[in-house]
Amino acid sequence: MRLIGVCGLVLTLGVSMPAVAENIYTYRGHGGEILFTDQPRGRVDASYTLLSVRKGWTYTPTTLSAAQRDRYDTVIQRAAGDFGVEAALVKAVIHAESLFDRTAVSRVGAQGLMQLMPRTARYLEVADPFDASANIHGGTRFLAYLQNKFSTLDQVLAAYNAGEGNVRRYGGIPPFPETRAYVKKVKELRLRYQLQLAKQDAVATR
Repeated sequence: MRLIGVCGLVLTLGVSMPAVAENIYTYRGHGGEILFTDQPRGRVDASYTLLSVRKGWTYTPTTLSAAQRDRYDTVIQRAAGDFGVEAALVKAVIHAESLFDRTAVSRVGAQGLMQLMPRTARYLEVADPFDASANIHGGTRFLAYLQNKFSTLDQVLAAYNAGEGNVRRYGGIPPFPETRAYVKKVKELRLRYQLQLAKQDAVATR
């Protein structure tokens, strides 16, 4: 069993993928110490209290057709306009979270295109997380909320992946390999989609 404190987190990273991470469990010990591990409740001593489970994030290079990649562009543009979030950022998050699969479900229950946890979906008033439009609007609304809470894109993305509390606790991107890889990947995808959407806009205005 791998258990460590707030000073770090032991995770196995696959060499052949840009990022691989297991679910991250947070426990509190008798002395009040906070422990992070990839081990679930059944494999941790009963003296530890489970505080939370953070979804693991895995990114595997996958070939997407233009149709798969662009099928939700109209909804993305609408949601981005409604909540004041850059469309390229929304599309990048969808790509990283679900590879544009509206039926995606993570091992800890995050659902849909923007991988909303059930509690978050309820807070965002998303009745059906597998409805593409509802999920995108909810996830974009959540990004807008995070943009109002944090001053940098790195912090916003880290909070989307690891939670607001962890970003505040560490004063920026938490020292989780998963979260650091996630932030890097979404920023790369954002640049790609900035170019793509700009070309689409140029063609549309001709």
